[in-house]
Parts: sequence; C-alpha cells; structure tokens
Amino acid sequence: MWVMIDLLIVIIGVYCAFLIQQSAEQRKDNESRDRVLTALKFELETFRFTMSRVNRSMIARTERLEKIQARGSYSNYSKFRFIEPQYDYQAIEYALNMQDIAIVDFELTEALQTLWVQIKRVEHVEQLLTATSEKYRSIPPGLDQKSNEYQLLWSENIDHFSWYIFYMNDRASTSEQVVIAANAALSVLNDQLGEQKRLASEYEIIQKRIHQVASSEDEAVGLAKVFYPHIPEEDIRKIYRETNQ
Repeated sequence: MWVMIDLLIVIIGVYCAFLIQQSAEQRKDNESRDRVLTALKFELETFRFTMSRVNRSMIARTERLEKIQARGSYSNYSKFRFIEPQYDYQAIEYALNMQDIAIVDFELTEALQTLWVQIKRVEHVEQLLTATSEKYRSIPPGLDQKSNEYQLLWSENIDHFSWYIFYMNDRASTSEQVVIAANAALSVLNDQLGEQKRLASEYEIIQKRIHQVASSEDEAVGLAKVFYPHIPEEDIRKIYRETNQ
C-alpha cells in the first residue's frame, strides 16, 4: 500500500517537473520568437521606407538624364558611388538560416527568401552603376573637337552614359520589387506578431525613423498615411514634435 503511494508521489513529482521544464522551454521559445520577429519587423519596414524613396529618386533622375541623352549629349556621371554594405539585412539572413520552424515558419521563410533575392539584385545593379561611373573620362579643356583623342573620349563617355541610364532604370525597377517583396513579407509577419506587438513595433519604428525620412511634420503625416494608415494623425504629429525637441 505505502509502496504504491510512494510510487504515485514520485510519478506525480516527475510529471510536475516535466511540466515546469516544458513551460520554461516554451517561454524561452516565445521570447526568442518575439525577438526575431521584432528585429525582422524593423528591417522590413526600413526596406520599404528607403526603397520607396530610392525608386522615386531613380525615376526622377533617369528622366532628367534621358532628356540630356535625347539631345545627343551626356552629363558628368563620375560621382555616383556605392560603399558596401549599403543595406542592413542581418535579421533577414539570420531568420533564413534558422532551422526552427516554431520561430520562423515556412510561409515567412519563403517571403523572406523572395525579398533577399531582390535585395541582392539591387546590390548587383549598384555595383554596375559604380563600375560605369568610374569609366567616365574628363576631356581636357581646349582639346580640338575634331581631333581623334577628343572624338574617342566623347564616344566612350556617351556610350557609358547610355549604360549608366540603363542601370539607373534597373535600380528603379529592382528597388520597386524590394518594396513589393518587403510588403508581402510584412503581411505574413504582422499576422504572426499579433496586433498588440505589431502596433508597439510600429510606434517604436516611427519614433526612431521619422526624422530620417521626413523633413517636416506635414511630410511625416503624409508618409504615415501611406505606410501606417491605421495610426491616428494626432499620434504622428505628437511623435514628430516630441522627437524634434
């Protein structure tokens, strides 16, 4: 009789210890998941912010250069440089290398993989732009325009200028694809974060980034309406004023 009671006590004790350990491991997994997803949220939001601006900038710049090209001329394209690494995607790479689907599941991994490919395409075209920019050759002042040297330099510059515009268009289109991929990944990520954690992350992102992307309060409100339409305008204005002090 007492042997059975003692055995039952031992079994109950072992089972309770197992539940406590399991609960601790689950809590640890949840904390790790929250850290990874929050870090991803920051990077994805940064990409859709910055690459939206890159896309608009490249389109405007390309239009100006194409007008010069249409006149049969070129401008000085020697100052365009990209110092790598240009972009921060450590959390994305970390998540892609994880083997724990409890933290980063297949759906999110697939979305991040698509984004990572597009980021690499942007980096590649930026390398091409830098290499093309380095090919610009200044024509010495006073050089006879009819001379072979002048004609050769001019011909090389206008040829490289065409490639420069071509790569500018590529950067515009690839940056747009990054924004699309980042939005797709955010759609998956936001669902997994849950509304409360998602909103907390978004308010923190706005506090940290608002003055990097907006030069005025009205511009900050305009951007927020595009990227965070669910956040009240008065909150955006309050954050902008508080972080501007």
